[in-house]
Amino acid sequence: MEIKVLGAIHAVIDSHKVNLGSRKQRALIALLALRHGAPVPIDEITAALWENQSPSAPQSLVHTYIARLRQVMEPHTPARQRTNVIGHSGTGYQLRLPLDAVDVSRFHSYADHGLQLLASGAPGKAYGLLRRALGEWPIALTTGLESLLPACEDVTLLRGKWTTVAMAYVRAGLTSQDAVAVLPTAERLAWVDPLNEAAQALYLETQRRTGHGASALSHYDRIRIRLQAELGVDPGHELRRVHRQLVADSGSRNPGPAAGGWLGPGPAVDPLVDRENELRQLRDLLVQQRLVTLSGPAGVGKSAVARVAAADARPHFRDGVAVVDLATACDAADAADALRRTLHPMLPSRHTAPVRPFDDLAERQILLLLDNAENVLEPCVGLVDDLLRGCPQVRVLVTSRELLGLPYETILTIGPLRPPGAGTSADPTALLRVPAVKLFARRAAQACPSFSVHSGNSDLVAAICRRLDGLPLALELAARVLRTTDLPDLAEQCRDPLRLLDATRRGTPAHHRSLHAAVVRTVDRLTLAEQQCLALVSGMEEPVSPGMVETTARSYCDPDARFDLRPLLNRLVDKSLLMARHDEHGTSYRMLRAIRRIGLQLLDRFGTTPSVANALCQETNL
Repeated sequence: MEIKVLGAIHAVIDSHKVNLGSRKQRALIALLALRHGAPVPIDEITAALWENQSPSAPQSLVHTYIARLRQVMEPHTPARQRTNVIGHSGTGYQLRLPLDAVDVSRFHSYADHGLQLLASGAPGKAYGLLRRALGEWPIALTTGLESLLPACEDVTLLRGKWTTVAMAYVRAGLTSQDAVAVLPTAERLAWVDPLNEAAQALYLETQRRTGHGASALSHYDRIRIRLQAELGVDPGHELRRVHRQLVADSGSRNPGPAAGGWLGPGPAVDPLVDRENELRQLRDLLVQQRLVTLSGPAGVGKSAVARVAAADARPHFRDGVAVVDLATACDAADAADALRRTLHPMLPSRHTAPVRPFDDLAERQILLLLDNAENVLEPCVGLVDDLLRGCPQVRVLVTSRELLGLPYETILTIGPLRPPGAGTSADPTALLRVPAVKLFARRAAQACPSFSVHSGNSDLVAAICRRLDGLPLALELAARVLRTTDLPDLAEQCRDPLRLLDATRRGTPAHHRSLHAAVVRTVDRLTLAEQQCLALVSGMEEPVSPGMVETTARSYCDPDARFDLRPLLNRLVDKSLLMARHDEHGTSYRMLRAIRRIGLQLLDRFGTTPSVANALCQETNL
């Protein structure tokens, strides 16, 4: 179980997002999370929930909210024993989850340790911890908490601590000569705290070191005007010092065109493996087309490829890139809220949020990346269509397992990394040139620094990569398992890739912590007929042609029945569950082992192949 309050307030139980109920219930769990580990007295709870407008029996209502929250979070525990998550302590209540199960507690832990290391003169060690602390935040502003707990001092202190940690992280990055990596955080600081001169000076210095001097000079002029208009003061010493350096730099060289900003989650830290062709194609499409959808099966690395391509294309967009992660969105309201929260730092601090989340983009030249859109596909279709019609300079990149289906949608599909073939040489040097092996070896060495591919284990490494179909998520999960499992046992586990699980992958959505969770999200959204078709194909030997599927189904059906399974097969391709291949022999399909395992589970659930085929014939009867 996890409690998340940095962003949309919700719980995650067994990799599923759980709605915590009414605003007051979410406010209550947020307050307990903010004071995680300490009891919160009833009178402080009532003051936080109702300020000066308490109802006639506030304590009774608090007890009711606690009972409802306990029921949501411990549904299978007898009512009187539901104290494992929220316990009673003296005259109040206390959150009893472990430290790493609450995002705000993880933030404090990483932040405090990082700040201590920074103060002791170890910026290199502090840098990584501060990055992990900021990684707990999906957005820079605590708007969800501020809305639910408007008068709560804990929220004010938390926002102040984010600013402190973000500034320390940027300084540590500059000290470590890693200005490019901290630029998105520096920019977010500047938008969140526009009158904080120290934050603005850090942003200008980061822009200067990353070669964006012209953009930094323009930003300085805007800050100078705003300080004079709102506070009646001129820029202070630190801002003037950076400005003098920028002016000196502009006189000594001719700076290139300034890239725009970056809002939302940034690209991965590590370079991608064997994605040069996909990145080149995607960069070209982003310049030429207004809507591009990057599709592919679960765990193939769509988000990583899209964010790197967006970073590469950033200089072509005057107002930069905005990344909206929709992994935890459940409906249209969540999608609109995620977009609004990402774009909100672009507005002045006193600006009223627009009615539609993208109204402020009408005159902007920006690349908008909607990541994990399959979660809320229908709302995204309407949102993207409205946005592109109303904002002529905006371009949209979508990552989704399923296509949007808009008439002007340009599609680029990516597949797994190439695994070693059956006849691939076992020579370690040659094997490491195979993309899937290269990624597995890199992640394995990060999990276990003593790991290497050598003649004694190359056969096992090749078998692991083949059994995982070269799927990046599966390879990364398998590499992490090496911390507790030897290579022969891991190779055996990989015969059933759905068993791979790593609950410690912080900074990743819950559905990327197990291969089963990643795949089942797509299968759960299928119609009954689509699930039956997937089950039928899963039980067939590859390669599978459309004619073979219909012949198999027809052999168990009424010979006079008229049906057409091709639309169903096409939809499974569009949803990245089948991979279609077209050659001189016609169309054939194959599926990843992980998807086949889920399909076989569906086949077991529906019954025998004949029963599935017969039901499918009835579902698709013409």
